[in-house]
Amino acid sequence: MPVSDLSVTSAPGVPSESRPPAVPVQTRVQTSPLSSPEPKRALDDTAETVPDTAATLAQAFARRAEVLLLAQQSQQQTMQLQIDRMKDSFNATQEERTEQLREMNALRDMALAQAKQDDEVLKKYIAMI
Repeated sequence: MPVSDLSVTSAPGVPSESRPPAVPVQTRVQTSPLSSPEPKRALDDTAETVPDTAATLAQAFARRAEVLLLAQQSQQQTMQLQIDRMKDSFNATQEERTEQLREMNALRDMALAQAKQDDEVLKKYIAMI
């Protein structure tokens, strides 16, 4: 297809030499240095801005840290409760053992006392013979 220059066409009956060449009209669009060369689009009301996203991210991080801290505290309390139960069980066992040792000592002392009395009785019996 032949390429035709629209700026050189002339109207019927008017010679093309007498008419000045058409200059393409350039429109200048004022752009700020921060704007992109893309055409402006309608703002999306649901889109978040960077500061809102950062704030939301910070809040989510803070919530996550708080949840982790509470979980850790709960775990420590559970472990402390288990340790306390073990301590109570150990103390109860030790008290029971101590009581049994006291009873054994008392029984041994009584047995020794009985053995002494038996020895005295035996000595007296032997002395009588």
